[in-house]
Amino acid sequence: MNIINFPKFDEFLSPIMTYCKDKQEHILSETIDAMAMEFRMSDDQKNQLLPSGKRTYIYDRVEWAITYLVQAGLLERTGRSKFKISELGLNELSKMPSKISYSYLQKFPSFVEFKALRHPKKTNSDNSESMTPDEELEILFEKREDLLIQNLLSTLFNIKPADFERLIIDVVLSLGYGKNHEEMARVLGKSGDQGIDGEISQDKLGFDKIYLQAKRWGSKGSIVPGQIRDFIGALTIKNALKGIFITTTSFTKEAKETAIKDNTHKIVLIDGNELAKLMIEHGVGVRTVRNYEAKEIDDDYFESF
Repeated sequence: MNIINFPKFDEFLSPIMTYCKDKQEHILSETIDAMAMEFRMSDDQKNQLLPSGKRTYIYDRVEWAITYLVQAGLLERTGRSKFKISELGLNELSKMPSKISYSYLQKFPSFVEFKALRHPKKTNSDNSESMTPDEELEILFEKREDLLIQNLLSTLFNIKPADFERLIIDVVLSLGYGKNHEEMARVLGKSGDQGIDGEISQDKLGFDKIYLQAKRWGSKGSIVPGQIRDFIGALTIKNALKGIFITTTSFTKEAKETAIKDNTHKIVLIDGNELAKLMIEHGVGVRTVRNYEAKEIDDDYFESF
Protein backbone atom coordinates (compact mmCIF):
# COMPACT_ATOMS: atom_id res chain seq x y z
CA MET A 1 0.00 0.00 0.00
CA ASN A 2 1.28 3.42 -0.88
CA ILE A 3 1.89 5.14 2.44
CA ILE A 4 0.17 8.26 1.09
CA ASN A 5 -3.08 6.23 0.97
CA PHE A 6 -2.51 4.52 4.32
CA PRO A 7 -5.18 5.57 6.87
CA LYS A 8 -4.00 8.37 9.13
CA PHE A 9 -4.22 7.83 12.85
CA ASP A 10 -7.41 9.93 13.20
CA GLU A 11 -9.13 7.80 10.55
CA PHE A 12 -8.99 4.97 13.08
CA LEU A 13 -10.82 6.97 15.78
CA SER A 14 -14.41 6.26 14.68
CA PRO A 15 -13.86 2.56 13.81
CA ILE A 16 -12.20 1.96 17.18
CA MET A 17 -15.10 3.60 19.02
CA THR A 18 -17.57 1.47 17.07
CA TYR A 19 -15.46 -1.62 17.76
CA CYS A 20 -15.60 -0.92 21.51
CA LYS A 21 -19.34 -0.28 21.77
CA ASP A 22 -19.81 -3.87 22.99
CA LYS A 23 -18.53 -2.65 26.42
CA GLN A 24 -16.03 -5.52 26.52
CA GLU A 25 -12.35 -5.28 27.38
CA HIS A 26 -10.14 -5.23 24.29
CA ILE A 27 -6.42 -5.57 23.74
CA LEU A 28 -4.19 -3.68 21.33
CA SER A 29 -3.21 -6.67 19.18
CA GLU A 30 -6.80 -7.78 18.50
CA THR A 31 -7.80 -4.19 17.79
CA ILE A 32 -5.03 -3.90 15.21
CA ASP A 33 -6.33 -7.07 13.51
CA ALA A 34 -9.88 -5.69 13.58
CA MET A 35 -8.76 -2.40 12.05
CA ALA A 36 -6.84 -4.25 9.34
CA MET A 37 -10.06 -6.05 8.44
CA GLU A 38 -12.04 -2.81 8.63
CA PHE A 39 -9.76 -1.21 6.03
CA ARG A 40 -9.36 -4.46 4.07
CA MET A 41 -5.59 -4.49 4.30
CA SER A 42 -3.46 -7.22 2.78
CA ASP A 43 -0.69 -8.92 4.72
CA ASP A 44 1.87 -6.73 2.96
CA GLN A 45 -0.04 -3.64 3.97
CA LYS A 46 -0.34 -4.79 7.60
CA ASN A 47 3.39 -5.53 7.72
CA GLN A 48 4.54 -2.22 6.24
CA LEU A 49 7.18 -0.79 8.57
CA LEU A 50 7.92 2.75 9.68
CA PRO A 51 11.29 4.13 8.48
CA SER A 52 12.80 3.12 11.83
CA GLY A 53 12.01 -0.53 11.03
CA LYS A 54 10.89 -1.07 14.62
CA ARG A 55 7.11 -1.22 14.23
CA THR A 56 4.40 -1.25 11.60
CA TYR A 57 2.38 1.74 10.43
CA ILE A 58 -0.87 0.15 11.54
CA TYR A 59 0.51 -0.63 15.01
CA ASP A 60 1.76 2.91 15.43
CA ARG A 61 -1.38 4.63 14.22
CA VAL A 62 -3.88 2.42 16.02
CA GLU A 63 -1.92 2.77 19.25
CA TRP A 64 -1.89 6.57 18.91
CA ALA A 65 -5.61 6.62 18.15
CA ILE A 66 -6.35 4.59 21.29
CA THR A 67 -4.10 6.82 23.37
CA TYR A 68 -5.87 9.96 22.20
CA LEU A 69 -9.30 8.43 22.83
CA VAL A 70 -8.16 7.53 26.35
CA GLN A 71 -6.90 11.07 26.95
CA ALA A 72 -10.27 12.41 25.76
CA GLY A 73 -12.00 10.13 28.28
CA LEU A 74 -13.86 8.13 25.62
CA LEU A 75 -11.91 4.96 26.40
CA GLU A 76 -10.34 3.87 29.68
CA ARG A 77 -7.34 1.65 30.26
CA THR A 78 -7.98 -1.54 32.19
CA GLY A 79 -4.51 -3.13 32.14
CA ARG A 80 -1.39 -3.56 30.05
CA SER A 81 -2.41 -2.78 26.45
CA LYS A 82 -6.03 -3.32 27.54
CA PHE A 83 -8.91 -0.88 27.38
CA LYS A 84 -12.68 -0.57 27.09
CA ILE A 85 -15.21 2.10 26.30
CA SER A 86 -15.99 4.52 29.14
CA GLU A 87 -19.38 5.81 30.29
CA LEU A 88 -18.57 9.08 28.54
CA GLY A 89 -17.72 7.16 25.38
CA LEU A 90 -21.02 5.28 25.49
CA ASN A 91 -22.93 8.53 25.90
CA GLU A 92 -20.99 10.12 23.03
CA LEU A 93 -21.62 7.27 20.58
CA SER A 94 -25.20 8.35 19.87
CA LYS A 95 -24.12 11.97 19.23
CA MET A 96 -20.86 11.23 17.46
CA PRO A 97 -20.58 11.85 13.70
CA SER A 98 -19.83 8.84 11.53
CA LYS A 99 -16.28 10.09 11.05
CA ILE A 100 -14.50 11.93 13.84
CA SER A 101 -11.19 13.74 13.58
CA TYR A 102 -8.44 15.03 15.81
CA SER A 103 -10.28 18.36 16.09
CA TYR A 104 -13.37 16.57 17.44
CA LEU A 105 -11.38 15.40 20.47
CA GLN A 106 -10.67 18.99 21.42
CA LYS A 107 -14.24 19.37 22.69
CA PHE A 108 -13.20 17.28 25.70
CA PRO A 109 -11.43 19.28 28.48
CA SER A 110 -9.24 16.35 29.51
CA PHE A 111 -7.84 16.07 25.99
CA VAL A 112 -7.20 19.82 25.76
CA GLU A 113 -5.45 19.68 29.15
CA PHE A 114 -3.37 16.73 28.00
CA LYS A 115 -2.24 18.49 24.82
CA ALA A 116 -1.42 21.67 26.74
CA LEU A 117 0.59 19.79 29.38
CA ARG A 118 3.77 21.71 30.17
CA HIS A 119 3.45 23.74 26.96
CA PRO A 120 2.09 27.31 26.84
CA LYS A 121 -0.59 28.18 24.32
CA LYS A 122 0.56 29.75 21.09
CA THR A 123 0.00 33.46 20.75
CA ASN A 124 -1.43 35.10 17.63
CA SER A 125 2.12 35.80 16.51
CA ASP A 126 2.84 32.05 16.46
CA ASN A 127 5.97 31.47 18.54
CA SER A 128 7.07 28.60 16.32
CA GLU A 129 8.16 31.05 13.62
CA SER A 130 10.76 32.52 15.97
CA MET A 131 12.19 29.17 17.03
CA THR A 132 15.36 27.63 15.70
CA PRO A 133 15.14 24.07 14.28
CA ASP A 134 16.93 22.80 17.39
CA GLU A 135 14.32 24.42 19.65
CA GLU A 136 11.48 22.92 17.66
CA LEU A 137 13.14 19.51 17.88
CA GLU A 138 13.47 19.83 21.66
CA ILE A 139 9.75 20.61 21.95
CA LEU A 140 8.88 17.56 19.85
CA PHE A 141 10.93 15.33 22.17
CA GLU A 142 9.32 16.95 25.23
CA LYS A 143 5.85 16.23 23.84
CA ARG A 144 6.83 12.63 23.17
CA GLU A 145 8.13 12.27 26.74
CA ASP A 146 4.98 13.86 28.18
CA LEU A 147 2.90 11.22 26.41
CA LEU A 148 5.21 8.44 27.61
CA ILE A 149 4.90 9.72 31.20
CA GLN A 150 1.10 9.65 31.01
CA ASN A 151 1.12 6.13 29.55
CA LEU A 152 3.56 4.92 32.21
CA LEU A 153 1.35 6.27 34.99
CA SER A 154 -1.73 4.64 33.43
CA THR A 155 0.18 1.37 33.37
CA LEU A 156 1.28 1.72 37.01
CA PHE A 157 -2.32 2.23 38.13
CA ASN A 158 -3.31 -1.13 36.61
CA ILE A 159 -0.47 -3.51 37.47
CA LYS A 160 -0.66 -5.95 40.37
CA PRO A 161 0.63 -4.86 43.80
CA ALA A 162 3.45 -7.43 43.63
CA ASP A 163 4.46 -6.12 40.19
CA PHE A 164 4.44 -2.56 41.50
CA GLU A 165 6.71 -3.64 44.34
CA ARG A 166 9.08 -5.25 41.84
CA LEU A 167 9.05 -2.07 39.78
CA ILE A 168 9.96 0.08 42.80
CA ILE A 169 12.80 -2.34 43.54
CA ASP A 170 14.12 -1.98 39.98
CA VAL A 171 13.89 1.82 40.12
CA VAL A 172 15.74 2.01 43.44
CA LEU A 173 18.42 -0.40 42.24
CA SER A 174 18.83 1.63 39.02
CA LEU A 175 19.68 4.63 41.22
CA GLY A 176 22.57 2.71 42.77
CA TYR A 177 20.99 1.69 46.07
CA GLY A 178 20.60 -1.77 47.53
CA LYS A 179 23.06 -4.63 47.71
CA ASN A 180 21.27 -6.88 45.21
CA HIS A 181 17.83 -7.63 43.86
CA GLU A 182 17.15 -10.59 46.17
CA GLU A 183 17.93 -8.54 49.26
CA MET A 184 15.75 -5.68 48.08
CA ALA A 185 12.85 -8.00 47.34
CA ARG A 186 13.12 -9.62 50.74
CA VAL A 187 13.25 -6.34 52.61
CA LEU A 188 10.45 -4.67 50.65
CA GLY A 189 8.34 -7.71 51.35
CA LYS A 190 7.99 -6.61 54.98
CA SER A 191 4.99 -4.39 54.24
CA GLY A 192 3.32 -2.37 56.97
CA ASP A 193 6.26 -2.32 59.35
CA GLN A 194 5.29 0.71 61.45
CA GLY A 195 4.68 2.84 58.38
CA ILE A 196 7.83 1.65 56.61
CA ASP A 197 7.47 -0.29 53.34
CA GLY A 198 11.13 -0.91 52.62
CA GLU A 199 14.64 -0.82 53.94
CA ILE A 200 17.41 0.08 51.51
CA SER A 201 21.11 -0.49 52.05
CA GLN A 202 22.91 2.67 50.95
CA ASP A 203 26.25 0.87 50.93
CA LYS A 204 27.22 -2.67 49.95
CA LEU A 205 27.92 -3.71 53.54
CA GLY A 206 24.51 -2.55 54.72
CA PHE A 207 25.71 -0.13 57.41
CA ASP A 208 23.79 2.94 56.24
CA LYS A 209 20.03 2.50 55.80
CA ILE A 210 17.43 4.47 53.89
CA TYR A 211 13.79 3.72 54.62
CA LEU A 212 11.17 3.70 51.91
CA GLN A 213 7.42 4.21 51.68
CA ALA A 214 5.59 3.66 48.39
CA LYS A 215 1.97 4.65 47.77
CA ARG A 216 0.25 3.61 44.55
CA TRP A 217 -2.79 5.79 44.09
CA GLY A 218 -4.95 6.75 41.14
CA SER A 219 -4.81 10.18 39.56
CA LYS A 220 -7.31 11.59 42.05
CA GLY A 221 -6.11 12.72 45.46
CA SER A 222 -2.71 13.80 46.75
CA ILE A 223 -0.39 12.94 49.62
CA VAL A 224 -1.21 15.28 52.52
CA PRO A 225 0.89 16.51 55.49
CA GLY A 226 -0.54 13.91 57.86
CA GLN A 227 0.92 11.09 55.79
CA ILE A 228 4.32 12.77 55.76
CA ARG A 229 4.16 13.22 59.54
CA ASP A 230 3.29 9.52 59.91
CA PHE A 231 6.35 8.66 57.82
CA ILE A 232 8.51 10.95 59.95
CA GLY A 233 7.18 9.21 63.05
CA ALA A 234 8.04 5.83 61.58
CA LEU A 235 11.57 7.03 60.80
CA THR A 236 11.94 8.24 64.39
CA ILE A 237 10.90 4.84 65.75
CA LYS A 238 13.54 3.23 63.52
CA ASN A 239 16.18 5.75 64.64
CA ALA A 240 16.58 6.49 60.93
CA LEU A 241 17.84 9.73 59.41
CA LYS A 242 16.94 9.22 55.75
CA GLY A 243 13.73 8.34 53.95
CA ILE A 244 12.24 8.22 50.46
CA PHE A 245 8.50 8.64 49.96
CA ILE A 246 7.40 7.47 46.48
CA THR A 247 3.88 7.86 45.11
CA THR A 248 2.13 7.56 41.76
CA THR A 249 0.10 10.66 42.57
CA SER A 250 1.27 14.10 43.79
CA PHE A 251 2.16 15.84 47.05
CA THR A 252 0.26 18.87 48.26
CA LYS A 253 2.22 22.06 48.84
CA GLU A 254 1.74 21.60 52.60
CA ALA A 255 3.03 18.01 52.43
CA LYS A 256 6.22 19.21 50.70
CA GLU A 257 6.68 21.94 53.32
CA THR A 258 6.24 19.37 56.10
CA ALA A 259 9.09 17.30 54.68
CA ILE A 260 11.34 20.34 54.23
CA LYS A 261 10.74 21.66 57.74
CA ASP A 262 11.80 18.39 59.37
CA ASN A 263 15.36 19.20 60.45
CA THR A 264 15.97 15.76 61.96
CA HIS A 265 15.50 13.67 58.85
CA LYS A 266 16.51 13.95 55.20
CA ILE A 267 13.35 13.08 53.26
CA VAL A 268 13.16 12.83 49.48
CA LEU A 269 9.71 13.03 47.88
CA ILE A 270 9.15 11.38 44.48
CA ASP A 271 5.76 12.02 42.89
CA GLY A 272 4.22 10.22 39.93
CA ASN A 273 5.77 12.41 37.25
CA GLU A 274 9.21 12.17 38.84
CA LEU A 275 8.87 8.39 39.21
CA ALA A 276 7.99 8.08 35.51
CA LYS A 277 10.93 10.32 34.55
CA LEU A 278 13.31 8.17 36.62
CA MET A 279 11.95 5.08 34.87
CA ILE A 280 12.59 6.70 31.49
CA GLU A 281 16.05 7.97 32.45
CA HIS A 282 17.21 4.60 33.80
CA GLY A 283 15.41 2.35 31.32
CA VAL A 284 12.96 0.73 33.75
CA GLY A 285 9.81 -0.44 31.95
CA VAL A 286 10.70 1.42 28.73
CA ARG A 287 12.71 0.60 25.65
CA THR A 288 14.32 2.58 22.86
CA VAL A 289 12.46 2.33 19.55
CA ARG A 290 14.72 4.66 17.59
CA ASN A 291 17.81 6.79 18.15
CA TYR A 292 18.11 10.18 16.50
CA GLU A 293 21.39 11.96 15.83
CA ALA A 294 21.60 15.71 15.40
CA LYS A 295 24.75 16.68 13.52
CA GLU A 296 26.49 20.00 12.93
CA ILE A 297 29.48 21.33 11.03
CA ASP A 298 32.81 20.23 12.53
CA ASP A 299 34.73 23.52 12.54
CA ASP A 300 37.91 21.83 13.81
CA TYR A 301 37.93 19.55 10.77
CA PHE A 302 37.77 22.42 8.30
CA GLU A 303 40.26 24.55 10.25
CA SER A 304 42.76 21.68 9.97
CA PHE A 305 43.03 22.17 6.19
